[in-house]
Amino acid sequence: MNAGNIANPTPALADLFEIGSDGVNLVGARCGSCGTVFFPGYHEQHRPGCDRAKTVRMLLDREGVLTSYTTQHYQAPPPFRTAANIAPYVIGLVEFNGEIQIPGIVVGCADDGLRIGMSMETTLFELYGAEDGRGVVTWAFRPVEKQS
Repeated sequence: MNAGNIANPTPALADLFEIGSDGVNLVGARCGSCGTVFFPGYHEQHRPGCDRAKTVRMLLDREGVLTSYTTQHYQAPPPFRTAANIAPYVIGLVEFNGEIQIPGIVVGCADDGLRIGMSMETTLFELYGAEDGRGVVTWAFRPVEKQS
């Protein structure tokens, strides 16, 4: 997790992820009726015919599997804001528990080092530093370092 390298990490948008002492988790929800997992947790898109029973907030696993990726060669348009132009950058699609795929910036690896099916973990990406010294962050993914 990069939170240790970021001064007072503060989410750019609330309720998308949690920063814990042991890592970063995306915040989703599960429908109590159809079992569909949502991200963000407040964005509910149920399956057809679902009676939309109560959804339950859940933290997604920190690790997932890379299912797709692409390199963007242009700066992301507003409202996405960074301290500097980050192009080119990699966007990866990571699947969690075979239930949901979520896109995010990939850090810690160039696109030629990525492979479909590789393990990825949720981490932080500092978008910019706020005037009060906080590091404004969003979620990102990085390859899981294999222990030997």
